[in-house]
Amino acid sequence: MKKALLLAGVASLFATAANAEIKPYIGLDGNYSTLDWAYDLENAIEDDYQSVSLIAGAKLVRNFGLEAFYQLSGGEKNSGRTSFTDDNLYHSRFTAYGLDALGYLPLGCEGKVELIAGAGIGEYIFKVRQLGLGSAKDHGTGFRLNGGVQYNIDENWSLRGMYHHVYTYKSQVDAIDEFSVGVRYNF
Repeated sequence: MKKALLLAGVASLFATAANAEIKPYIGLDGNYSTLDWAYDLENAIEDDYQSVSLIAGAKLVRNFGLEAFYQLSGGEKNSGRTSFTDDNLYHSRFTAYGLDALGYLPLGCEGKVELIAGAGIGEYIFKVRQLGLGSAKDHGTGFRLNGGVQYNIDENWSLRGMYHHVYTYKSQVDAIDEFSVGVRYNF
């Protein structure tokens, strides 16, 4: 249901592009994420991840836009000590999808550089597999705060750097700090 609502939101962003003020775009981000695992799990499970995000969004007016994302991390292995005699091998990764509302503040007369701030919500799915003992999946809702800067190369291409802080709810992960660098193609 949540995926259907997200896809419907993205489709409506592109469907309303007939209005001259609305400017849709797509993008690709590279991310570095640090997870704050609850219950001292960071001693056993890896907490630094690299991931990619696919982005679809639109500037609805000059200073406001909406952006949908889908994020997929690479798998990480960690040998964690759970007792004095055992070393366990853990393999972990996460995926996420969601929607952010972003505010833009153009700097200078030409507006080539924009400061960005925003907030959003996402669904985070964490998967952990322990060698010989099976796997577990953890779902959590993430409330996101975003800040960054965007450089508009021309009317079609933009470079962006962002910081995201995610407060997760009902999850084994308490919070996520994330840095991303990416490119946007504006239609």
